[in-house]
Amino acid sequence: MTTRLPTPPPSPSMPRLVLCADGGGSKVCVVIRSHDGVEVRGIAGPCNVQSVGFEAARQSLLLATYRALSQLSSAYIPADLVIPSLPPILLPALPASMGQSSKIPYKLPDLNIPVFQYAWLGLAGIQNDTDANAFLGHAASALAVSPDRIKLSNDVNLLAAPALESEGVDHVVAVVAGTGTIGRTIRVSPKISDNADRRKGKSPSLPLEDVGIARGWGYLLCDEGSAFWLGRLAIRSVLAYADRKSSSAIYSSPHTELSLFHRDFLSYFGIMDPAELINLASTCDVSFKGLDAGQATAKRNALIAGSARVVLKWAFPEDQPISRVSCLPTPPGSTDGEGDIETETESNTGNDEDVEMEITAISEAEIRKIRVIPEQQARSQKEAMRLVRKAIEPLVDLTLECLGDMTVVDTARTALVLGGGLMMSSGYRGMLLNALTKEDVVFRRVILVDDAAGEGARALSSLVFGQ
Repeated sequence: MTTRLPTPPPSPSMPRLVLCADGGGSKVCVVIRSHDGVEVRGIAGPCNVQSVGFEAARQSLLLATYRALSQLSSAYIPADLVIPSLPPILLPALPASMGQSSKIPYKLPDLNIPVFQYAWLGLAGIQNDTDANAFLGHAASALAVSPDRIKLSNDVNLLAAPALESEGVDHVVAVVAGTGTIGRTIRVSPKISDNADRRKGKSPSLPLEDVGIARGWGYLLCDEGSAFWLGRLAIRSVLAYADRKSSSAIYSSPHTELSLFHRDFLSYFGIMDPAELINLASTCDVSFKGLDAGQATAKRNALIAGSARVVLKWAFPEDQPISRVSCLPTPPGSTDGEGDIETETESNTGNDEDVEMEITAISEAEIRKIRVIPEQQARSQKEAMRLVRKAIEPLVDLTLECLGDMTVVDTARTALVLGGGLMMSSGYRGMLLNALTKEDVVFRRVILVDDAAGEGARALSSLVFGQ
């Protein structure tokens, strides 16, 4: 049965609103929900408390909150709430603009009066209680919410929200495969919230407790199975082809032509020569000119992660193309801002037809002829599937690590919750689940979350207002 958090007596000066924020290194999404189910949203820039710092994260959180509040009717907010003038919403067209257009031109003031009865902030960079306690004061003053009515967690924890409404679920294994990868094991136990907090004299908090973590160390140390990793594997595949072509003198058999998959992959980056991928990977390309090390790394990682789309398109032609989905949770660890592949690659494929014609250097008629050859398509799909299988293996390992020795976490009472851009591919997701089944790992429930902030707001509203 769902636990209900105690709410203060109704007051004209205290609206019946809750707030949930999903903040990563490239954006923060704030969802405000009323007691009667009205939802509004606001988006702002980076909110990873470690990579951008407390003040910048605080300002992004405020901007997204004010943008959401500005959409509420006067019936839901006090007349004396002051909403300052807000900068326009700028949607960066390319990953190169991340961290630039999102800057707030002036400092926003804290909320001048209390508005929210409870807030759940899932922010990248919050890895433990020490991190949460360090930022808690900043969040409490910015949002005018009492610290004991704020739940501060990592953004991955928002994936556990749907499990709060699930009967018979003791644990949640949350696995994110977006730009990076991370896994968390979260215990769902109302008893912890009701009793332990009361004994300490605190207001009861959300009945979620971190009990395990797997990886999330960043692209240099892990992120196997992520969009960045899959894109990296594809780059290696193209470069291996180039090496084979340059080594024809030591082979008696002829080298094969560049596959349709490889051509498509090169067209994503807008290049003709596979060797140019090396300059891109090392951030020596002219496109990184004028960027500092952090910005160059962010742009490079975003581009590589975005190229995973091409791999998935060829591996799973029956899949619907991955579309842009707002507010997806973003795993910590990648300095590219943990953006999801949906939000970072939309504009890079806008002129695919023109780029492809330039790259292939053959006539349009020849392109059409090649495209209808089943053998060419089969070869491309086979190579893309080979890369996907290579990426899935470590993702299975990550999921198993979240189960510990399986004496505490019982899969029959555990929900597997999947988030991140790659998990929006039914083919990729299906391969993970099939691999887990072969390991005799079957979860009570499998839940796909593509709107972490919205799920968190709805779960929080249910706990606070009993909806």
